[in-house]
Amino acid sequence: MTLTRRRLLGSGAALAAAATVAQTIVGEAEPAMAACAIVPQASPLIVAMHRLSNGPSPSDVAAFNALGSTDDERYERWVEQQLNPSTIDDSACESRIASTQLKIRYDSVNEVRPLQLLYASDEQLWARANSGMDMAYAERMRPYDEVRVATWIRAVYSRRQLFEVLVDFWHNHFNVKASSDQNIAATWPFYDQIIRAHALGNFRTFTRAVGRSVAMMYYLDNVSNRAAGGEGGNENYARELFELHTLGSDHYLKFYNDRGQIETITVGGQVYPVGYIDDDIYEASRCLTGWTIANGRDGRPNTGAFYYKADWHDTYPKTVLAPRVMAGVAPAPNIPARQPDMKDGEDVFSLVCYHPGTARHVCTKLVRRLIADDPPQRVVDAAVEVWLANREAPDQLKQVIRTILLAPECRATFGAKMRRPLDVLWAYLRATGAELPSDVEQVGGDTSRGGYWASLFYTADQTGHRLFGWDTPTGHPDVASYWANTNGMLTRWNCIYNLTQSWGGNVQIDLIGQTNLGASCAAIVDAWTARLCGYALQPSVRSALIAFLAQGGDTNAPPQPLRGAPDWGAAEALHDRVRAMVHLLAMTPEYSLR
Repeated sequence: MTLTRRRLLGSGAALAAAATVAQTIVGEAEPAMAACAIVPQASPLIVAMHRLSNGPSPSDVAAFNALGSTDDERYERWVEQQLNPSTIDDSACESRIASTQLKIRYDSVNEVRPLQLLYASDEQLWARANSGMDMAYAERMRPYDEVRVATWIRAVYSRRQLFEVLVDFWHNHFNVKASSDQNIAATWPFYDQIIRAHALGNFRTFTRAVGRSVAMMYYLDNVSNRAAGGEGGNENYARELFELHTLGSDHYLKFYNDRGQIETITVGGQVYPVGYIDDDIYEASRCLTGWTIANGRDGRPNTGAFYYKADWHDTYPKTVLAPRVMAGVAPAPNIPARQPDMKDGEDVFSLVCYHPGTARHVCTKLVRRLIADDPPQRVVDAAVEVWLANREAPDQLKQVIRTILLAPECRATFGAKMRRPLDVLWAYLRATGAELPSDVEQVGGDTSRGGYWASLFYTADQTGHRLFGWDTPTGHPDVASYWANTNGMLTRWNCIYNLTQSWGGNVQIDLIGQTNLGASCAAIVDAWTARLCGYALQPSVRSALIAFLAQGGDTNAPPQPLRGAPDWGAAEALHDRVRAMVHLLAMTPEYSLR
């Protein structure tokens, strides 16, 4: 679906208090690129800050501009720097994480604690929650809550912005709803560690690590996958491994059940079936029988580590993604009987991760995330070529992502993506120098108050963009057609304001202290446009914002309080109008484009 300003805006209802602004902004339907026609050639800075980061901050803009003498030189150096996140000093962000307090309250417990569990191992996290003693629900959920806090802090303050964008991408690609099982929530920091450790690494190694984690084992039930007895085998994980994590549904041949009818392709001298059928999923689930977690049941130790239970494994021959020998002849089993422990499962990870269909599926998703809802085919093809040539390289994903980001299309398609709700919130907080909250035990003697982070999460979740909370294994949608609707847009607009209220998150933003109130209405609008966007708005939108700030006064003079109702000449009323203007700026269609 073509992203138009009418679809993006949906409704002017949220602007009822500023009707003249709403009328100007709604306008007629225009293509997304037309909305940014006032940026004839979006600069590499804009692409880097608005699409490949969580939005521009003054310090990151300055750092980008210091990287070279030309736009392209600065962009290429920025990409290379961001692709090596360990070389970027992020100690200031980590200090914020270390100093942040998060409240926990249940029964007689009412405390604020630091984020203590972010770097714990899976065994440590498991032992904490499975010591044999009853643990309060809030304590089991605590590790998950800590990761949510740290993710927000990194999104807003980290200098490793591209890495944070990629971590978010992979969390969605290997989606797990963290609150769906208490064992998942209790070990969530380790799942986040897995995503972060492999985000720029090797895809097969990455997929295998995810598949062996407590989070994925419990979310998709491979923890109970056994050859006989009990469930008699569980295909949930195997199905999502094929349909979501690797080959994708485009390579699902759902109307085929005869392997002898499946066409083959040859890539790099190796023959592959063009896609997979249900039997491949069934057989793969057999290969993964016995891959489980040491959870103290059925003779297993109680450590929370990955565990191979040999007496659960199906040792018979299996056929997974084997190409036919000749037309009309079904392939023979390609996984022999009675292989060494775990060899069947290891073969499955190689078969699905090395298949060219996986390269095409995942590269398309990456290009969609990093460039456009309608991914440019030339870039996808180039990424697939690099993927297949480096399928065993330890930095395979880094090389693929570099190829995508350095493609000319990446710099030439600003406005081809739409920010999702959290993207908008994080960008706004970065641009306005926001201070995220730190919890306190009580407010005015009331112990039920002071949990600002819980309020922030509740507020943000109302947008539908629930961090680590998407219900199905698909992960959050990454196209405008899902997010551009009236209710969704209204909610995200309101969220910008609600986060700054004590009941909505208690985020501190000093918009007045950052505004030169002695400047003209036009200059104030232009200054905040430069801060939030870095490019000019459409003239009609700019004029509407200036008129709103002036409220009938001289647009080329400083804004003044209204002498009558509702301002009665009060300075605070003027301050509220300035704040409202900045909120309106963040509600313009242009601000939601990437």
